[in-house]
Amino acid sequence: MRELFKKIHLWLSLPLGLIISVICLSGASLVFEKEITRAVLREPDTVNAQSGEIRQRPKSLPFFQTMRKVHRWLLDPPAAKGKKSVGKVIVGVSTMAMVVVLVSGLVIWVPRNRKALKARLTVSVTKGWKRFLYDSHVSIGFYCTILLLLMALTGLTWSFGWYREAAYSLFGDMEPQAVRRLFYSLHTGSWGGIITKILYFIAALAGGLLPLSGYWLWWKRTHRRKLKA
Repeated sequence: MRELFKKIHLWLSLPLGLIISVICLSGASLVFEKEITRAVLREPDTVNAQSGEIRQRPKSLPFFQTMRKVHRWLLDPPAAKGKKSVGKVIVGVSTMAMVVVLVSGLVIWVPRNRKALKARLTVSVTKGWKRFLYDSHVSIGFYCTILLLLMALTGLTWSFGWYREAAYSLFGDMEPQAVRRLFYSLHTGSWGGIITKILYFIAALAGGLLPLSGYWLWWKRTHRRKLKA
């Protein structure tokens, strides 16, 4: 069974890894959009002192507008809200694949004994670059899995209407607008303030780098096999 999950992990990562990297890295760039925009434009929100309602939001900087288009549609936005585009579908399919890659990676990660557990939880910096990249891929991937899964599972509500309806239905009679806000906060990390935003930024950055280290490890392994053949 472990070998099956290794194959699933590999054969989904190879064709879609770069797209997953783009989605994660562009997402990481958006985590602190509001804070950076306020600092750059110096336009704080106008807030109703009694209700706490935000009446006016800062403008979005061109950089973040582009990153949002990359993150959601790979620069191929739909012609109208609710419509499909090639970029939107690719992002959705890649995000679904990312969920499978993360789950299969977690299954592969599970150690066989206590000694192996220690190795899976630490990153060696004294045994060469290959070991460092391997440990980083395994350990950092494990530490970021929960947050990356949360981002992916909530992000899919913007890609597929059928998924959004199924996910929202899990919350019963809760108002759709409230569910939408909940999913947005869970996707962006805003639910816990600056601490969760920092954690989400780190996890999204790691999510963008993990496929790249995975490609390198795969290439080194296949190259070594060719030399032995």
